[in-house]
Amino acid sequence: MRIFLLITLLVAACSVSGYSLESIDSLALTGRNSLAVSALLELLRESNIDSHQLLFRLTGIYHATGREDDCILLLDSIERARNIDLSGWKISLLDLSCRPEEALLLVSENDILLRFWLARDSDERPVSGTLPVPENIAERAVRSMICPDGQMNKGQIDQTVNDSRILPFLGDEVCDELEITLETAGSWWDEVAFDLAAFHENDRFELLQIKREKFLFSGTIEMWEERLDRGGQISAIAAMVLIGMDMEKWSKSWRITDILVEEGYISTAESLAVIADDPVFSSGMTMSILRETSRFTDLLTFCDSIADDSPDSLHARAALYRARAQRALKMPPGEYYSSYHRFAEDYPSHPTASEAAYLTAKYYDSERNWPAAADAYMTSLSVGNYGGALAYWRGGFCHYMCGKGNIGDSIWVEGIRAYPFSAWCDEMLFWRARYCNRTGNTTLENALLLETAQEHSWEFYGLLAAGRTGRTPGKIEYPLLDLSDDPVTSLAVEMMKDGYGAMASLMLYTTDACDPGLRAAVLSLMGEHRECLALLRRYDRELRSAGVGMLPDSLLCFYFPAPYRELTESTVSSMNIDASIVTGLMRQESYFNRLARSWIGAKGLIQLMPGTAGDIARWYGLPVLSGNDFYIPENSILYGSLYLARQNSAFNGSSVLALAAYNAGPGNAAKWMEAFPLDLSDPELFIEQIPFTETRGYVKHVLANSWLYSEILN
Repeated sequence: MRIFLLITLLVAACSVSGYSLESIDSLALTGRNSLAVSALLELLRESNIDSHQLLFRLTGIYHATGREDDCILLLDSIERARNIDLSGWKISLLDLSCRPEEALLLVSENDILLRFWLARDSDERPVSGTLPVPENIAERAVRSMICPDGQMNKGQIDQTVNDSRILPFLGDEVCDELEITLETAGSWWDEVAFDLAAFHENDRFELLQIKREKFLFSGTIEMWEERLDRGGQISAIAAMVLIGMDMEKWSKSWRITDILVEEGYISTAESLAVIADDPVFSSGMTMSILRETSRFTDLLTFCDSIADDSPDSLHARAALYRARAQRALKMPPGEYYSSYHRFAEDYPSHPTASEAAYLTAKYYDSERNWPAAADAYMTSLSVGNYGGALAYWRGGFCHYMCGKGNIGDSIWVEGIRAYPFSAWCDEMLFWRARYCNRTGNTTLENALLLETAQEHSWEFYGLLAAGRTGRTPGKIEYPLLDLSDDPVTSLAVEMMKDGYGAMASLMLYTTDACDPGLRAAVLSLMGEHRECLALLRRYDRELRSAGVGMLPDSLLCFYFPAPYRELTESTVSSMNIDASIVTGLMRQESYFNRLARSWIGAKGLIQLMPGTAGDIARWYGLPVLSGNDFYIPENSILYGSLYLARQNSAFNGSSVLALAAYNAGPGNAAKWMEAFPLDLSDPELFIEQIPFTETRGYVKHVLANSWLYSEILN
């Protein structure tokens, strides 16, 4: 069968002409893989285009769909036809698909550094002789990785710091050296850390720097005070340094003792209480210790014993810890959330008042208790900004649902002003339009719908608004990418050619030495769609958080690829569902990563649970899946599509209910349908009442994906 496939592709290639890299990329990204492969083979045979760029794309198409073995057979045939060595491309494919043992079989015994790279996650390292002098950055990276901790000389450290500009994971190798020499006198440690800090940051490196400053007893009080909010060991070190700097000020701070207790320094906190000799301070610290040691019944009793004439600060603390104890003791949610809300209302200036009210609001929101939720959201927003744009969106919605649409609208106006590019902005704009419709202001309604469609063209409510206004979605463009134009993308091609495929992927995902949009595009072309989508999602969040925009439309072709189009279309051809919704489901569940596995045990492209897969096998007389069967794309797409089609039939063809059932279970979907029936002309009203936050978002994301894929696949 594979030989027949190769002959078919090679024959087809002879009849394909006139293709450019741009058109080939558009074929691959829209899932027309057979045509894309045929065109690439034609260009390889006749074109002046750099063959490495063509091979990069060719291997990417096969890797994206889990067909690495087919690609290796094809590369074998190209090797024989052109008398060239393509072993590095084969090794990279196996490396990317987590098959290092097979990759090692293709590596020369003399290529010690590549063998070490492929065995990086194994307990059995290759037997090495004299390590060769590295010839490129990939080999230097491996040399740094295998150098025993504490044995890098200054020159090697400097080189590794410089290389970590391109390969950020090497920063951890430098951190290993810095950790060993943390309490070394002299300036070299600080010089290395200064150079590394210019482009490398993570919690571990920051913790090392803070430990170094503590050792040197440097830094200002203001710097250390800012670090109290960082959490974990960073906050604990900052707390102890501040006590040493100003015992009088910081030894009586509940903020300090709370940090120490949370990080396990209970005896240190208790010693502060002894030194302070202040019953109010001691009482507040006791609450923290009782909570951290899980003595919640004692904590509840202690909070109730606070004397009436105690300071307001202690009463506020007791109110907060009483609510926390009630929650930990699993008392009725209404009881402890009422306590949270009373605390926020009684002590609005307390640092956690907004958070307490927000948690209360979320609970009542999930219960569809709109008046109580509206009040709690209003309290949270009036005393702080915990929850950010989401608090404005749901706060406005709950007011809308309990007949206070004018207040809800004003909340949305403020939320859009405060967070103009938030992920909840399209919700607020669209529901403002709904409120205008309710009040008869059709002019503003149409303007808001148009703004939603224009400014949020690929989000759920933007697409819904486009449909309501008759606006045609913009055409997705596919840019021409010359991988030799940028040093980082050119290096990625070289790494793939040399067998360091996983290193190329890691570099593109993590480095800041190249535009994130370009890096994501190259990840997409190499078949690393999971990494591409994760990078673009992070880029989108960064743009929104900075208040400068959102993911530009020019990157949508990489944000919504369809690598499994051909397989999906053939699989669902006889089912009552469209390929577009299965593709949208796949994107949401796994980012097209066929090896995905969730913490609860869901596996594969469509994240099947073993129990669900067993039900599907029983219903349709299919084989029972086990082990690696879940990671075979044909299995995942077939079984997942059958399950979705079954839910679609069970809920009379409603995609909204079918997706809700897919995510939360058919029992929950049926219960919700009974509590607030779905009006087919108003699906968003049903969706926004779904009690589960995850399911609510899931349904909107998959529907938006499927609408976009309907355009892309057509």
